[in-house]
Amino acid sequence: MNVLSSASAFNPGSDLWILPDFSCSRWTRRIDWHLNFQIIRACRRPSPEPREFITLIQKETELEVFNLVQLPNAPLLISSVSFFPNRWVVVIPNADFFEAWVRQSSDIWEALKHPTLRIFLPTGQSSSSFHNEWSNRHATEDFTLVLD
Repeated sequence: MNVLSSASAFNPGSDLWILPDFSCSRWTRRIDWHLNFQIIRACRRPSPEPREFITLIQKETELEVFNLVQLPNAPLLISSVSFFPNRWVVVIPNADFFEAWVRQSSDIWEALKHPTLRIFLPTGQSSSSFHNEWSNRHATEDFTLVLD
């Protein structure tokens, strides 16, 4: 586990960057600016509802119906290859309960098949508190942290 300084937070070396919500981190605002405000737009835009015509066609043709509605507190995954030296940025809302935030971070990291990882911690959280929560779930400590 390496703790990066503010000056080296945007350096290459990790494929997946995990961020807390806007209310819990100044880093999220900075990164959102570089992502052309994709995070804030995704938070403000409601999920599209399927049109009645499409629903009717799916029913008549017996095609599988997909539920595209985004859950209110679902993590947001953004492809950031064009903006940063990484592959993905994930924003996990509700960093108020730190243990749940670390659990969600871990679950996402596992679902993406263990890419190299950089975690931007919520404001007020220390690297030791993150390390304690993370070590309860994983033996690996091959990741970088950025403090807020």
